[in-house]
Amino acid sequence: MSTKFHALEPWELMNTAKKLIGITGLELIFKVGHSRIYQFCRNPRYTEDSARTPLERMRMLIADVSDQGGQGKELARAMVDSMAEPLGMHCIPNAVAEPDKPTLAEECLDDLPALVALHKAMMHGEDPRTVEALHAEAVQELGQTITKYREGLQG
Repeated sequence: MSTKFHALEPWELMNTAKKLIGITGLELIFKVGHSRIYQFCRNPRYTEDSARTPLERMRMLIADVSDQGGQGKELARAMVDSMAEPLGMHCIPNAVAEPDKPTLAEECLDDLPALVALHKAMMHGEDPRTVEALHAEAVQELGQTITKYREGLQG
């Protein structure tokens, strides 16, 4: 996988998108005129005639929703998954899953409801997005179990 775009700032990503699909394509997607598209593609350090890109606005929205905790974190993750869906991807946490049970046996038992829910959803032909979300939950639970197992080996 190429990483040449990963270090780009949002305005640079928009400028590259403009080159790939054209200004008319971006105008149709964002329902704004060409002057606004050009503002999205300008470096804000060197011009006052720039605008916060839709990418930056989505990052702000996701951060603000996630900061609400609980359902906010779930909603924020669903937003990221929704944006990644056209690439056939979904988000996974960067960090090691922190166990939420005191013993390995309890962590093992805690895996089962998530796995059962995933299997039931697949067997009943649920929407693929629902199945992906349940898969992520099962992976998270299994990650907690593996972390607890490793803790036991260390000590």
